[in-house]
Amino acid sequence: MRPAPDLTSSPLSYLQVPPPAPGEIAAVSQGVHWIRFPLPMELDHINLWLLDDDGGFVLVDTGLSSDVGRAAWERLEQQVLAMRPLRLIVLTHLHPDHAGLAAWLQARHRVPVWTSRETERQMSQLLVPLTDAQIAERRTFFHSHGLSDLGSFAASLSGERYRAVVSGLPQIGHHPRDSEEVSWNGATWRWIETGGHAVGHLCLHEPSRRVLITGDQILPAISPNVSATGWSADTNPLDSYLRSLERLVELDPATLVLPSHGRPFFGVRERALELRNHHLNHLDRLLEACREPCTASETLRVLFRRTLSGFHLYLAIGEAIAHLEYLARSGQLVRLTDDRGTIRYARAA
Repeated sequence: MRPAPDLTSSPLSYLQVPPPAPGEIAAVSQGVHWIRFPLPMELDHINLWLLDDDGGFVLVDTGLSSDVGRAAWERLEQQVLAMRPLRLIVLTHLHPDHAGLAAWLQARHRVPVWTSRETERQMSQLLVPLTDAQIAERRTFFHSHGLSDLGSFAASLSGERYRAVVSGLPQIGHHPRDSEEVSWNGATWRWIETGGHAVGHLCLHEPSRRVLITGDQILPAISPNVSATGWSADTNPLDSYLRSLERLVELDPATLVLPSHGRPFFGVRERALELRNHHLNHLDRLLEACREPCTASETLRVLFRRTLSGFHLYLAIGEAIAHLEYLARSGQLVRLTDDRGTIRYARAA
């Protein structure tokens, strides 16, 4: 089930376990089972995890609130949970593919839900429709960074996109904190709070069995989005993300990484360094581009090769701002605001 990783020929070594079909589970480590559910979007799947506990399971993340997601859960309930019930639901962070069905599952199975205090706070805010003034403030933020037409991601800006795929706010029974430990079925798991992708994002680490559940913090094939917005509690998310990678680099190199997207793999140190270098490369390219003052919108062509629209544009402009703000806060760039409120970034003298 768990071959010794060979990291000499490739940065990553993948666990040789086929992804389970919807409604089925696959064992990936002692007491840890893999669920893979479809997502009705370009990123077409999410991995969820069941951890053995007291004759039942602890569930890590829930999937999106959609007809496809609910149908997959109904199959899993019939084939797996009818024999071994859910005991607890854990949410790594607030994003809909992770937390979307938490309230629905809690109501069906009558189990507690645990997540960070920041995740609960953000979910409670996002599930309340914004006022016209709040939407106008968000539009002003993106206009100030050089985007004139926001129509293609209006649903993301207003929060409608989030509310459409989240079943509600579950009742949170406990707020795990960084470095806190919990024992399930003889395994001692440690919470690692890892910022940048989402405030309050939690990973779960079992050092004796060398297993790390990473949520979206570290993925094998794509770089997790790191965005800055005018309303986030984290004003320098790229710094938070790079600091979190420094912590993950220190883990045992034989650790089995269980990501939310892609396949389980070995090579946490190598992948964390790859992601770090990816962002450092972006920073170098932006420093070069900002020899002449640039808005965040104007730097999109520097960071991304394709034409962006809709939710992809929303993520991309947030990522550009996060990198530019990192450079500005470190003194490598300066912000220049004109009389129309447009922000440009230029290399510091």
